[in-house]
Amino acid sequence: MYIVMGDKYTTLLFKLMGFEGREVGSGREALEYIKKNLENYNVFFISSKIASAIRKELDELRVRNPKKIFVEVPSVEESMEREVNYLQLVRQALGG
Repeated sequence: MYIVMGDKYTTLLFKLMGFEGREVGSGREALEYIKKNLENYNVFFISSKIASAIRKELDELRVRNPKKIFVEVPSVEESMEREVNYLQLVRQALGG
């Protein structure tokens, strides 16, 4: 299973693509959710703003959980400054 975590607009965009989404307001909130739900998801898409706040902890999770995938994606707010192909990001992360 996959989940996207981040701001309201980023999670909404991924929900439109069929993903489960979890709106989080801080890196700490995201980290707590990830730790509680490691067994429920194989891939965590995390908006870049949230991921940057918990970079060290995400790196530790990657090392301790090699079968889990943690993907940083640009938030929708950031992508307004530049073009982002979210579908391509998803395909690359999932190998499709």
